[in-house]
Order: sequence, then structure tokens, then C-alpha cells
Amino acid sequence: MLNSRHLRAISTLGIVATATLSAFARQQAKPIVAYHDGSRILLAPQVTGKRPMAKFGPWELGERLKDSNLREKRLNLYVVFPGRQYRSMLHRRYNHSLVINKYTLHAKPCESDVFWCLVLDPSLHKDLRSERELLAAAQERFRPAHDLKVRRIPSHQVIAEELKVGSVDDLQRFRDKDGSLPRVLILPAHLAVRATTTKR
Repeated sequence: MLNSRHLRAISTLGIVATATLSAFARQQAKPIVAYHDGSRILLAPQVTGKRPMAKFGPWELGERLKDSNLREKRLNLYVVFPGRQYRSMLHRRYNHSLVINKYTLHAKPCESDVFWCLVLDPSLHKDLRSERELLAAAQERFRPAHDLKVRRIPSHQVIAEELKVGSVDDLQRFRDKDGSLPRVLILPAHLAVRATTTKR
């Protein structure tokens, strides 16, 4: 039978183990860089070790918040596919850039809603590095050629995974009455993360 002294010792070990795991998780959170109006912002994810990570391919955005609903008070963190900032020869479909609309000062933690930004227009080659550019491209329309194949859409591998798009016809729900599509499709990823931001 366990006496009170043994129980206290076990409780203490449990607390120490939990604290150690949490500290280890915080140390493992790698800072990432995002663009803000073309400037580079350093994001240091805050990780507790209690929630799964928001990740795709080999990259992590930080620990997922329990509340994934869009919140007005949160910042917007855009993941742009394809992008030139983060690239991998082994995971080319996940090549992307990160854009954040605002940042906080004095290492104040902030929460961000994550959005997928999917380039649909094959003629759009510009590397988008600001919220203004993203929103402008999302407002602009293009008419896909009749013989356009889905593999020619720049973000075709991501839209196949996220939107289950296997052909251009599967994009019908995003078309306007004139048959046009947005040059960039912006969709909520239903993810939210917390980080501190520092201007580099």
C-alpha cells in the first residue's frame, strides 16, 4: 500500500515531468518568418505541448488553438501556394510563402487565424508579399482557357488535397456568372495559432 509520503513523491514527479515536457515543447518551437508589406516579420510560436501542431508537409506554423473559429480580434496569417519563400525539393506541392497582416510590439503574444491562399491563374507569377496584394489578386478575375488542364493551375496539388478538386470543372462553385475565376482563392484553413512577433 502507498502511504501519503509515497503519494506526495509520485505527485511531485508528475508535476516535474509535466513541466519538463512543456518546457521541452516550448524549446522545440522554431521561429518562422512571414512577410508584412514586403518586410520580414519573425514569428515565435508559443507551444504548450498540450495541443497538436498546425502543419503541412515538412513545415509547422505552431500549436493549434482549441478555438478554430474565425475571430475579429485575431491577426490574419496567409499561407500562399505556390510561394518562393519556403521550398522543398521533396515536397514541392507545399512550396509556399507566409504573409501576416499586422504584428505586435514588445513581444506581446498574439493569436492568428490561418488562411489558405491558392493561386489559380496560370499567368500570375508574382510572389505576393502583402495582404494588400493578396486581396487585390483575390478581387481580380480571369477566364480560364477552354482547354485548361487542372495540372496547369499553380496550386493544383494543394487544391486537390484541400478542396478535392480533380478537374477544372470542380472549380465551378467559385466561378462568376461570366465564367471567370479569382486569380487567387482565399479560404479559411480553420486553424488558429499563437505567437510573438518581432520586426527584423
